Amino acid sequence: MTYAIYDEDLDSKFIHYSSLCAEPLLWAYSLLRFRLVAPLDPTKFNNCESKVAEVALRTFIAIGGFLSIGSGILPVAAIVLGIAHKVLRAIGFALQKDNYSHWSGSLPEKSIANGNVKVMTWNVCGVGGGMHYDHGGVNDWRLRLDGMVDKIIAEDPDVLVLQEIYDTALAEALKERLGARYAHFFTHLGANIMGSVGGLMVLSKCAVHRFTNTSFDNNDWSLNRTIATLEIKARPEDNHPCARIIGTHLIHDNNPKRIAQVNQIVKSLENVPPLPTVLMGDLNLERDVPAEGGILASYVEHGYLGKEPTRTNQLLKQWDEKLVDPGDFIDYISIFKGHAPNVQLVDTHLVKAYSPDFNTRTALSDHNGLAATLRL
Repeated sequence: MTYAIYDEDLDSKFIHYSSLCAEPLLWAYSLLRFRLVAPLDPTKFNNCESKVAEVALRTFIAIGGFLSIGSGILPVAAIVLGIAHKVLRAIGFALQKDNYSHWSGSLPEKSIANGNVKVMTWNVCGVGGGMHYDHGGVNDWRLRLDGMVDKIIAEDPDVLVLQEIYDTALAEALKERLGARYAHFFTHLGANIMGSVGGLMVLSKCAVHRFTNTSFDNNDWSLNRTIATLEIKARPEDNHPCARIIGTHLIHDNNPKRIAQVNQIVKSLENVPPLPTVLMGDLNLERDVPAEGGILASYVEHGYLGKEPTRTNQLLKQWDEKLVDPGDFIDYISIFKGHAPNVQLVDTHLVKAYSPDFNTRTALSDHNGLAATLRL
């Protein structure tokens, strides 16, 4: 039986209005917490073209913040908008079906005529409140959106898995810009009222047989990371899937937790029909470290084995000079062993997101994307 995909506008509307309540608070936090202490360099981030202009702007921000706090405007607004944000968010997540929201694009579902499915994964550092500075060393996503969309359109993947879509406004902007190019958008994955959602967003041109989104067992209250599993069909009229795509983003600061999350993904495949199964996302496991990537290698074959890192700290180092920059190999497109022996990943390549000089004004993310073709 073909799986029913629900379009529930009501859940997304409440989450949208919740986001609108949070926007002024995030904007104020970004200015007061981050812009005031950003490196005073006209060539970095979105600073003014001269130090004099930047100092003048920061003085204006500081005075405005002092007056807003002193007059009580900012504290009162924070309380009122903060409560409204949480209440609307709670209602929106309560209205979700199965831990995600679904939006339909205007593209008809695609048939896989030649047996090839192009897939892509990318961590785009889509955080709000100025935290793009200390999370990735990049500008606000609004300044990067055109470039991100151009990269996605140029690669034109059939299935796209994005990480760190934490800002609801970013998810909505991507739907607006890419709605004519995809049939399905799965978003708001990993309901969390007080903390952060998981940040995954899955886009598909292909016909969907089944989509599930499962929270990791070892999440804490602050972050609800998930396993997004998409089963696609070769043709919309088919009754059975032809491939399975698993998108995820493992926890970043605790290796035993990450290994447990890998084990949960593997266990989720124990009692399901055998299908070509691709694992992709930011796994925060170093590919060439036996205690990390070596665990993965026992289950999957990696599509990307190149020598150029998938992520850099050089952008973030320009925000915090104390950081080191080893260059990370932590983003993956890999295929599970034994599920379909004759299926291959071909043409796996980086989708460049930053320049060799690590220009913080032009970087699209601190992660390069990865794209590949699944040859069925």
